[in-house]
Amino acid sequence: MEAAAAAAERQDFAAYGQRLTSGEGGFFFFPIRHHSPACALHLAAALAEIRPRAIVLEMPADFAPLLPLLSHPDIRLPIAIVSVADGEKTSDERLPVGYWPFSTTSPEWAALRLAGKFGSAVILADRESGARLAAARAEKKGEAGEDGEDEPRQDERRQDETGPTLLTDEGQLAYSHYADGLVKRLGVRDFNEAWDRLFESRAAEKDWRGFFRDVGIHCALSRLATPAEEIAADDTLAREVCMRAAMAKAEALSGDGPIAVITGGFHTAVMIDPPAEEAKLQPEARPGIQTKSYLIRYTHDHLDRINGYGAGMPSPRWYERLQQRIAEGHDDPFTEAATDVVLDLTQRLRRDRPNFTPPLPSLSATIAQAQALADLRGLFGPGRAEILDAARSCLLKGEDPRTGSPLMDALLTELTGEGIGEVPSGAGAPPLVEAVRRRARALGFRIEDGTERNRLLDIHRKPRHLAASRFLDVMTLLGTGFGRCLRGPDWAGGVATDVLFEEWTYRWSPAVESRLVALSIDGDTVERAADAVFARRVQALGEEGQAKNAHAAIRLLMIAAQAGLARSCGALIAAIGPAVATDPDFGRVAVCLSMLDNLQRGRKALGFAGMPGPDELRLIAYRRAIDLLPDLEGAKDEDVPRYVDALATLNEIAEAGAQDAEDEQPLDLDLLDEGVAALIDADLAPRAAGAVAAIGHMSGRLSAEALATRVIGPLQFSVGEPPTRVEALVGLLAVQPALLKRTPALLERLDLVLAGFDEADFIEVLPALRLAFTALAPDETDALAAMIAQVKGSDLDLAPRFSGGLTEAEMLANARLNASFAELMQADGLSLWLEEQAP
Repeated sequence: MEAAAAAAERQDFAAYGQRLTSGEGGFFFFPIRHHSPACALHLAAALAEIRPRAIVLEMPADFAPLLPLLSHPDIRLPIAIVSVADGEKTSDERLPVGYWPFSTTSPEWAALRLAGKFGSAVILADRESGARLAAARAEKKGEAGEDGEDEPRQDERRQDETGPTLLTDEGQLAYSHYADGLVKRLGVRDFNEAWDRLFESRAAEKDWRGFFRDVGIHCALSRLATPAEEIAADDTLAREVCMRAAMAKAEALSGDGPIAVITGGFHTAVMIDPPAEEAKLQPEARPGIQTKSYLIRYTHDHLDRINGYGAGMPSPRWYERLQQRIAEGHDDPFTEAATDVVLDLTQRLRRDRPNFTPPLPSLSATIAQAQALADLRGLFGPGRAEILDAARSCLLKGEDPRTGSPLMDALLTELTGEGIGEVPSGAGAPPLVEAVRRRARALGFRIEDGTERNRLLDIHRKPRHLAASRFLDVMTLLGTGFGRCLRGPDWAGGVATDVLFEEWTYRWSPAVESRLVALSIDGDTVERAADAVFARRVQALGEEGQAKNAHAAIRLLMIAAQAGLARSCGALIAAIGPAVATDPDFGRVAVCLSMLDNLQRGRKALGFAGMPGPDELRLIAYRRAIDLLPDLEGAKDEDVPRYVDALATLNEIAEAGAQDAEDEQPLDLDLLDEGVAALIDADLAPRAAGAVAAIGHMSGRLSAEALATRVIGPLQFSVGEPPTRVEALVGLLAVQPALLKRTPALLERLDLVLAGFDEADFIEVLPALRLAFTALAPDETDALAAMIAQVKGSDLDLAPRFSGGLTEAEMLANARLNASFAELMQADGLSLWLEEQAP
């Protein structure tokens, strides 16, 4: 009985597959996978034979005005249609909402080209992109709510607002329960390899009916194995109502010939046999979000990285080669394409990594083994998986594939491709996109392809390099992702502000272009768009409860200044002053003072030269910090370390700013001295008392003996637990570590106390002492050690150990030690600790 039932079921599926291409009711149904060359080639053959009067194509209906542009002869693939939505609030910017990419292997591209050749009407059958965006946002927000994720920080973008929505998504096909079972049944690694074996290996066949019959059955099984609640969870059912309505519209057209219905394979089954409950579903009359669409350039990398697993094929350049060889009529197109890959890989390695270039016998063996694997697996010729497997076997010698391989990385790049498309000049790209392209080219950036490149900029001595740096910073402010700073001055943190060079990595990508399209409503120049984005960032500070957060406002001021927007910061500067002047937290005010001091010192590079605002803000922050000094008395235990660090920052800035400087008002050091004087005899935590005593001594209010008593006394007389006895010394070292060297009485008292300890007492306080002296920089430690050695009459050699360069043998030994350490980390599951973190 079971065998009979299974046989009947197989017959039913075979009959269903034959119905798809039989012309039933005047319709031919073509289930496709996006970017599949086999689907594209068989679809082209089918359309050439049936010559349809109309083509119903699964694409958003609002893309119809762009169809004439897609036939332009100047188009070079890959390209994409990007749909851009208006913000949900009046203060929102326009955001990219979705991509529909085209590659040379796209079945949709083949259909559109042949429709123009045959004069077939094209009806776009999917819901408008705005409706799909609204559904995608609702789904993402719902998932975030279910997961209970925390709200993002003020400087983080919300995923549901800026994450690209792939309008060619076909995750239901690739991740169905049926697909999982198929992967296990075939013994392959993933769905892509299973698809290649079943369908891409048949790209050179001539039987398009048999091909689409089998694809249709495969997709129908995927749908049957998908729970109904999963299908109903998104907008799939509403989209399919629109597709059926488009079929009715095509049927009403006059003329002779059949109608071709081209949709993702997951939808085909309900196109030919609509469900009974479809009448209850009505598509929305208007899209949920208003959109506008543009053509943009796309890259091979994004076809693979963004669309590879949920909405198309991986390794797009490989499939382009394969499709080209089949179209040229080669007897063995798979082997020809595999040979092309191996030869191009060799050229790439000779150019970029000559030490990894394999010898000719290894290359020949790679192609031979790829062919052998294809024969073993019952394929017409080697595919993507066979090339990768053969390369791992024949080209890797002694390398651990788990740790990566430069040769395999190069092969994957060759399979993916590095091309970038081109859209015709009359495609209606917003002026902002062209303005940014012109500016980038004028400043020496190469944007003709999607390759990532490095750029070293001499920002202090070359005006053109400074302009390039500001362009990269303004592109960062705009959120394009065009560049990433690897090293250079950190004005917000006050680190490396005296370095002459910045190093950036940059690349032009579809994300850059679509972001600029989204911002096009803000202006037609980089400056106007940046001013608009900056104004929204300022406004957002107030909307998100950050209006009085001086730290957030100053950081935004730094970002704007580095982007060359100093002249647009008047309103923000005006808001920072009152925010700092009313901030009740001493530690936070000191951080703001440090940032404003960095801003003032870098005023020329940041574009604030001659502007009084930053200097006045620094004075306001300085005076506010002085006003809050009494907060050291009675500070909570958890706040004491932060307040002591703040006092050290305040003292350092006061000493440096007390001198007159060009275009700068000096800081009144007496204000700090008076504020500290009021705290010298206050009831302070030990660490704070040590810090205050250090500043009091430097201002002449405490003698060296008094300083030694206050700082060393708790250690000498065992006041409190061992860590507490050293807290006053910690405070002194935080404010002015050089006092140990400059104040003989202090060092003598410390030496006397330590000499008087017995072994048990010394061991008891040793951990706290070691921790305290970590505040010393290496050169300060060396200088103090040399001074102590001199006082003690020691002949120890305390010179730095690494005064010269390492020998070759030492470097090789260190490299071996580093490799052994990495192996141990990986064995313990800690390999992620070895990876460089993005800044």
